[in-house]
Amino acid sequence: MSVFNRSLLISISICVSVFSTTVQAEKQCPAPDQKTKESIVLIEAGDSIGSGIVISENQILTAAHVVKDATHVVIKIGDQLIPATVISKHKKSDLALIQTTRLPIKPIHFATEKRLKHEWVWAMGYPMGQSQISASGRYKGTWLNSVYTSASVNYGQSGGGLIACEQGQHVLAGMVRAFAATKIDGKLVRRDDLSVATGINQIRNFLASNQLAMSSTNQ
Repeated sequence: MSVFNRSLLISISICVSVFSTTVQAEKQCPAPDQKTKESIVLIEAGDSIGSGIVISENQILTAAHVVKDATHVVIKIGDQLIPATVISKHKKSDLALIQTTRLPIKPIHFATEKRLKHEWVWAMGYPMGQSQISASGRYKGTWLNSVYTSASVNYGQSGGGLIACEQGQHVLAGMVRAFAATKIDGKLVRRDDLSVATGINQIRNFLASNQLAMSSTNQ
C-alpha cells in the first residue's frame, strides 16, 4: 500500500462561526522539550506507518487506523525495533492501545485544563515515517467530539501527540488523527492550516474502559 493511503483523510466543511472567539490567547510556551519528544514514537504496522504516544511504562496510544488489522506491530526507538501487540481498538474515536515490554521512556502527563481559543499547541509525530517534527499551531475549537487546530500535519503523524502547555509543563491534550482536506475540481487537496485530533477526555474514557474490561477479565 502506498504511504499516501496510510493515514485517515478527512474532508471537512466548517462554518467559521464555530471557531470564532473573543478569548485572549495565552503567551506561547517554548517548543516541546526533549523529554516530551521522547514520549512520541514511530510505529510500523505491516504496510502502515504512524506515530504513537507513550502513556505508561509498557503501553502506547496510537490511532486505530494506523494499526488496522495488523498482526505484527513494531515500535521504533532510535535504532531499536521493539515488538508490540494491539490490545484494544475503538474505531469511532480512532484510538488504539498497544502493549510492549517495559520502555526506557517516561510517559507523558495528561492535560487537566480546558484549552483556550487560539492557544498555542504542537502536533508531534513522524511525517512519512521520517524524522520527528513538532508543528506549532493554534487551538481552534472542538466540534462533534473532535479537536481542531491550525497545526500542520501529514501522512505518518496519525497517532502522534497534540501537545499543550500547562503551568510551564508540556502535556498531552489529544491524539493527532488527520489533516483536513478541501475538494477542488473533484479532488481532495490537503490543507496545511487545519488538522483534527481526538481530545484528551475521549482518551481518558477509552483508557478507563480498557482498565474496567481487564479488571473484569481477571476476576
